[in-house]
Amino acid sequence: MKNKKSAWKKWLLGIGIFLILLIVSAILYLRFNTYQAMPEATVLLEDEAVSHEEDWISITPENVSDQIVLYPGGLVETAAYLPLAKDLSSEGYQVFIPDMPLNLAILNTDIIDEIKEANPSDKNWWLAGHSLGGASAAIYADDQDEEVKGLILLAAYPSDETDLSESSLNVLSITGSKDGIMDTEQFVETKELLPEETTYVEIAGGNHSNFGSYGFQEGDKKSDLTREEQQGQIVQLISDFILNQNP
Repeated sequence: MKNKKSAWKKWLLGIGIFLILLIVSAILYLRFNTYQAMPEATVLLEDEAVSHEEDWISITPENVSDQIVLYPGGLVETAAYLPLAKDLSSEGYQVFIPDMPLNLAILNTDIIDEIKEANPSDKNWWLAGHSLGGASAAIYADDQDEEVKGLILLAAYPSDETDLSESSLNVLSITGSKDGIMDTEQFVETKELLPEETTYVEIAGGNHSNFGSYGFQEGDKKSDLTREEQQGQIVQLISDFILNQNP
């Protein structure tokens, strides 16, 4: 009897050790495969307009018009979106970039609620996201479309389970013609899941990597534009879109 109990305990111990090793290996894999923010992005953490709270980074201009929450792409460091956010703040937008668990926005799609609660405002809130961050933002918008003024998809599209086709949300979709990461067939197929009035803009020569500042993403195509040129166009498109929705 004792031998059976001993064997059973050893079996459970072995399973436990295996699961722990599996989890640790997965975490290490994700960390080693996360795209790091480039130096020109991390240096902005020292900017006086930038504040790094416990769960997000914020950039606040002197005069705030609207607020934008930007969900990072999958396995991309939060700070990698600081240059884009800084340029958006120059247009008068207070921008928040949340830190996501394991750098995967899909694991905390509702974090915008925490940001809004900590920063009460009578301004309009816009939710944006790059790649997986865009799909994650769409999930939130599908459940809580009354909580945001609009949705901005950057090289992103909604998942098959997300249906915003009947939503009154203002939606802007920005892509790059040289994007080698985004599934273009899926992008076209999921257009039916977005409002009919969705605005689609393709940046000629733009790729996937240049939506952030984390270097060249494996599998992407080479952009005809510099990172600064592409992000400059992104900022202008977002600003024009928001202004058109705020007569």
